[in-house]
Amino acid sequence: MKRYAIFFPQFHQVKVNDLAWGFGFTDWHLVGAANAFNYWPRRAPKIGFYNLGDPKEIRKQLFYAASYGLDGFGIYHYFFSDGPEIDSTERYLLTGEVPSSFKYFLIWANENWTMRWAGKDFQLLKKVIQNPSLEDVRRHVDTLLPHISSPKYTTVGGRPLFVFYRPEFFPSLGRVISMYRQEFGRHGHKVFLGCFIAKESDLEYSRFFDCCYLFEPRLFFGQYGSRRSRLAVFLYRIGLHSLPYSFVERISEGIGRMTGNSGKAFSYKEFADYFRSDFRNSLLKKISVPVQNVISAGWNNAPRYRDKGISLETPNESQFGDVLNFALGSSEVSPSLPLLCNAWNEWSEGAAIEPCAYLGDALLRRYTKAC
Repeated sequence: MKRYAIFFPQFHQVKVNDLAWGFGFTDWHLVGAANAFNYWPRRAPKIGFYNLGDPKEIRKQLFYAASYGLDGFGIYHYFFSDGPEIDSTERYLLTGEVPSSFKYFLIWANENWTMRWAGKDFQLLKKVIQNPSLEDVRRHVDTLLPHISSPKYTTVGGRPLFVFYRPEFFPSLGRVISMYRQEFGRHGHKVFLGCFIAKESDLEYSRFFDCCYLFEPRLFFGQYGSRRSRLAVFLYRIGLHSLPYSFVERISEGIGRMTGNSGKAFSYKEFADYFRSDFRNSLLKKISVPVQNVISAGWNNAPRYRDKGISLETPNESQFGDVLNFALGSSEVSPSLPLLCNAWNEWSEGAAIEPCAYLGDALLRRYTKAC
């Protein structure tokens, strides 16, 4: 089974961040502040903070990952009402040198950007169109065509893989997916469309897709607090599809403070027990399309939320290996879909399998060399 990791490209300067947070801002500012003021057990990449606006740094990341035996990246893709954003890595992949056996696919992070995560107001920075027209979809597909036509791009059964991060974001999901299939097909591509299942209620969306990923540790966190409430999920969806997004964000944050996981810390043993549980296995069995796991090497979003964040303990090599081997041995998943680790380098969420200056590279070695 191929082993990929999710790649987080938000480590270079862009105008939207300059205007929102200050000139030159990247997520490294969050990581550096968290280390300096001890918001968390320190983390940072072993090779130092890098600039993904520099093609040389992008190339270094690709060859660095490949040198450890990683098979590829699932790269977060950002496309808003005004077009692509933070896409330097994507642009490099179309023209730059990539390790011969290394592949990638795109994961559309289809959600709005606001100032919520930094404790600011709910000002909308970037908007994803919730009810796109055919022309909106056509404009997006045009930016994707060079990727899905590339020999470097991941295919499943000969079909290019493209994944939606938040299927519940669209009030008429079936119509949206139908338009994407139509537009890809107009160019002769039968794309293998997937989605992330980040909470139990997302299972109902699987019928619109060709495959699904159980997105950890978000799905694990969702077993606690308000996300377990069917009523809370129902009301959130109604608000998401009918109220101003800033208002929905405020409601979501308020519910989270009262009944959610704000400030909670989970041990990796809790995650491992859940990952092997009959409950989680039952979720896999409920999905009628090919499904694959996302595994986690820990999580800590203190750089973004400080004491209001949520954390999953970073595992030792043995703990991580046990979860990995269980994922690889599952009879419920499709071996044609690459296994995903969340993530290669999402340092500002404490989710990184990239070699760490403080923890080394044991987890990455375990991930790529496991039996």
